Amino acid sequence: MARIVVVGAGMGGLAVAARLATLRHEVTICERSSATGGLSGSIVRDGFTFTTGPGLLTLPAVYRDLFLKTGAAIEDVVDLVPIATPTRESFAAASGARTVVDIPNASRSGTHEAFESGFGPGAGDDWQRLLHRAGEMWGVTRKSFFEAPLLADPAQRAERLRSAGGRADLRVTAPWRSLRSLGRTHLGDLRLRAHLERFAAEAGCHPGKAPATLATLPYLEETFGVWWVRGGLHRMTEALHARCVRRKVKVRTDTEVVSIERAGGRVAGVLLADGGRLDADVVITDLPTDPESAGLLPAARTGGAGRVPASSAMLELHLALRGGAAGTPHRTYLFADDPGHEPDALFARRAAPPVDPTLCVLAPDDPALAPEGHSTWTVQLRVPRHGAVDWDSAAVRDAYPATVLDLMARRGLDVRDRVLWSELRTPADLAEQTGAPGGEVPGAGADGPRTAPRRVPNRSAVPGLFSVGASAHPGGGLTRVGMSAALVAELIGRA
Repeated sequence: MARIVVVGAGMGGLAVAARLATLRHEVTICERSSATGGLSGSIVRDGFTFTTGPGLLTLPAVYRDLFLKTGAAIEDVVDLVPIATPTRESFAAASGARTVVDIPNASRSGTHEAFESGFGPGAGDDWQRLLHRAGEMWGVTRKSFFEAPLLADPAQRAERLRSAGGRADLRVTAPWRSLRSLGRTHLGDLRLRAHLERFAAEAGCHPGKAPATLATLPYLEETFGVWWVRGGLHRMTEALHARCVRRKVKVRTDTEVVSIERAGGRVAGVLLADGGRLDADVVITDLPTDPESAGLLPAARTGGAGRVPASSAMLELHLALRGGAAGTPHRTYLFADDPGHEPDALFARRAAPPVDPTLCVLAPDDPALAPEGHSTWTVQLRVPRHGAVDWDSAAVRDAYPATVLDLMARRGLDVRDRVLWSELRTPADLAEQTGAPGGEVPGAGADGPRTAPRRVPNRSAVPGLFSVGASAHPGGGLTRVGMSAALVAELIGRA
């Protein structure tokens, strides 16, 4: 039995703790804030409940495996359901009207038909050819990359790249190509390219710099669908916390770790902000950056990646609305007037609050989230990190909700007369709550063997030190975070 301390109670920290406690280790989680879940949380006010952070789940098999292997099926603790409504996408048109397509959930033929009718003959065929290529990419990278740990030793990492880079595999994954380049090769319609590039935006990176293997994200979404937990996706976080407690994990909130101690060249414990100390044979960090950049190992050479490359941040506007959500899709994308230029503005040297962002509107038709006759909507958009823009500025905070609502109205979704109240969650708020530098949300930008070394390794060069979560391999998003927890638990093994 190993004494294990997990630093951070995000989904990765909770998941790895539950797995290792099931393997009979003695596990303690230390979380600096007063709640667990990290980015995946909730806001409750006046009878309205909002999920913060990830809005939907793809590849649910990752969490089915987690819950089943730690005690009971996920269906026993939460109501996990596929999204019943299509995803709606709305694009600007030269005529002033907007082109709207409704994409059914997990239906390749339905997606083909939607693109053919919305964008013209041939568009659906173009998309299916690209998706076929993405499926081949997934077949190459799933076992050799996503389901295999990233280790700190440079020789081991080089061997990983060689093993994942045979000639046939290289032709499929095209590590020299970007997602934007792949889209321009396969997709003639600009709106179809915008559909592809939104996956890069949601992964927090520029489509011109994101690897072509990011095309596996739409492939997974169309193949396995998008899923929702009734009552809010944060219910899964709560269920995972409960699973940890049931497995006798000690969950300590309001407990900040200020340094990781070493003795004899390996991990020996952690020091707490209150002056306390916890002995540990193993320490696992679930942080928005690597342990050195977080200041926990200022003198160590962990073999890590340094801090994860800068990504964009997320802004959320939570809307308490009069009236229900019936007839409104669960997820609507209102694309920027010029979606091809949007990433350039987002990552500009002199950034500013975006004036023409793509908006993702989440409108769950879930009676558990709002008083009868009302509904909860969340508008998500990618914005520059805090620091590049002063998201604490009163002028920005006071004006931006109206800017977002006006944009929604101009793009055909006007709810301004239905708003009871709204709550803005900026990158500055996220930085304060989670410690993420600038409120950045690490995404799946390092999404292939070529860019893997820039991720935090799952096992560091310091014996006994491991990392999980969005900044660690294999990347951000609930699916990859769950994968990282499985990888680390396998590396540590049974007591």
